[in-house]
Amino acid sequence: MNNKFFPSNFLFILIMVFGTLFSLSSSHWLTMWMGLELNLMSFLPLMNIKGKMLEAEASMKYFIIQSMGSSMLIFSSIIMYIYNLSWYSMFNSMMSALILTSLILKLGGAPMHFWLPSISKQMPWMILFLLLTWQKLAPLFMLSLMNSNLMLIMLISLLSTLIGSIMAINQTNLQLIITYSSISHLGWMMVMILINNSLTLFYFINYIIISIPLMHLMSSELGNHLFSLSQKNNVNNLIIISLILSLAGLPPLLGFMSKLIILISLINMNLLMLSLLMLLGTLISLYFYLNMSLMLMIKSYTMFKTNKNNKKYNSLISLNLLSSFIIYPIIIMFIN
Repeated sequence: MNNKFFPSNFLFILIMVFGTLFSLSSSHWLTMWMGLELNLMSFLPLMNIKGKMLEAEASMKYFIIQSMGSSMLIFSSIIMYIYNLSWYSMFNSMMSALILTSLILKLGGAPMHFWLPSISKQMPWMILFLLLTWQKLAPLFMLSLMNSNLMLIMLISLLSTLIGSIMAINQTNLQLIITYSSISHLGWMMVMILINNSLTLFYFINYIIISIPLMHLMSSELGNHLFSLSQKNNVNNLIIISLILSLAGLPPLLGFMSKLIILISLINMNLLMLSLLMLLGTLISLYFYLNMSLMLMIKSYTMFKTNKNNKKYNSLISLNLLSSFIIYPIIIMFIN
């Protein structure tokens, strides 16, 4: 972090983690909302970590959108309480749909994804990683507590998968590609959120395992633009290619295992059309992931030359490459 006030940044990270844990550990809409607000207030200073004007603009956009989502959430929760005299039940379908809309807005799922790409290209890789992973944890948990609107959630997840894949095709900014890819992955997580929470959590953890080394390597070695992938760098390009193809869901990598477990569950529920369309979204995203891999292969003579040893990610990369032998038996145990 390029900021001399590092202790304050550490405090903000601590409050951000506490806010999310506060939301995760409660079963009450009011306390969950309080946790989300605490998380938001601590994440905003982290977005301004380098003090640039573009970061200030991004943080203002983020604040307005998240405040709008929080206002809708608390408003619909209070009205639901007036009707049911309970903070827990969801008998009013109109209010539960409003709560669902507010959570989708907070997550950045389609068709309310418009704010996410516009702020992601203006922030550092580390903050982008937090935005695409940690910040989605509490709203996803709140979404899993809903006991209605299954078809609407499946429709939103399908839209997220297709729009996230299609919009990323003509992008030249790596941060935008990763952001649209995240919207696509969010669709895969949401499709199982009301049916089997543990599968969504499994997908989410796998996404984080792939994203940590990939975003760090892009931040330290590759830069922010697609053409920088073809430049000479100090990292073994095969490592980055394996991580990119894992995000694409190419067998036998870790990303494929995550998608396989959800596809098997959807097929077991006879949702064949939904499975086919979700798979179509993945095939579209595979196009731009293969394009990125091709850019890395252009300077093929540097592929095996590495001046820098990335030992700290060896275990994560090994898990990514050997997931067919490590993860598949666990998947079979989960499903059967």
